[in-house]
Amino acid sequence: MIIEALAYDTIRYNPEIEGFEASVRIRDALWVYNYPVHIKAPLHADYALVARSLIQKARAEHRAQSRKLRSQTLRAAQPTALAA
Repeated sequence: MIIEALAYDTIRYNPEIEGFEASVRIRDALWVYNYPVHIKAPLHADYALVARSLIQKARAEHRAQSRKLRSQTLRAAQPTALAA
């Protein structure tokens, strides 16, 4: 299981959970997996640390093949060049 690419949506602070949350997308072979993840952290936490922690949490869930909250879509086929 090789992770080819990672991306995340807007990181938001959620006062209800006293932490940050985001949707992290992991591209792996033919599929794109979407993991909604959250961490507990104060509002003034360092942005880079929060982003890294959210990505690490999504990566851990992906490696554990967690199915509790994830969506999966077929990766779009790569466009091929047409011969002239």
